[in-house]
Amino acid sequence: SLTDIEEEIFGTDSGQWDSDGDGYYDGQEVFNLYNPKGTAPMKIIDSGIVQEYINPNWQYRLYYPVGWQVGAVDEEANQVLISALTGDYVEVNAFKKESKETFQDWFARKAGGQKYSELEIFSNRFLESGQRISDELAAYFVSGDNIYVLIYHPGASGFIPFRQVMVLLRQSFRPSKTLVEIPAQVILP
Repeated sequence: SLTDIEEEIFGTDSGQWDSDGDGYYDGQEVFNLYNPKGTAPMKIIDSGIVQEYINPNWQYRLYYPVGWQVGAVDEEANQVLISALTGDYVEVNAFKKESKETFQDWFARKAGGQKYSELEIFSNRFLESGQRISDELAAYFVSGDNIYVLIYHPGASGFIPFRQVMVLLRQSFRPSKTLVEIPAQVILP
């Protein structure tokens, strides 16, 4: 499920489904936050192909590809852009909701043009529950009175070459430091 440009980012072989020969598809390893170019049981964060971003104000954490740029749009780092050289980027926004406001009410007020009924509930690799749009290009996480929104923006071509990078960000998102560990990858015979 990796595009050729994502294969370059992760250092995998676009001609092989399993670049490191450990029995797992390269895209499957990225999805589960394991290293697709190193024999199991290496986690992707230990591979040198991604790094962790920790927001200085909100303290959320996520992984992003080495070589991509991270920059806060405002002084409080409420809006952060994680950008590729191609012009594609993922926007990460942090919002405070009213303490008695439900996520559904907040969504109706803030997410113009989107339908709450089209969101799908998921749980990521750090056991954080979220909701995503069916095309997987936007995800929402609620933690107390905080709402975090990840949105993929394609470059000028309109093509979406970094769908699995978006999945990586979503799968690695944590609203704060967590004790949840990604289990060691089982080595297949």
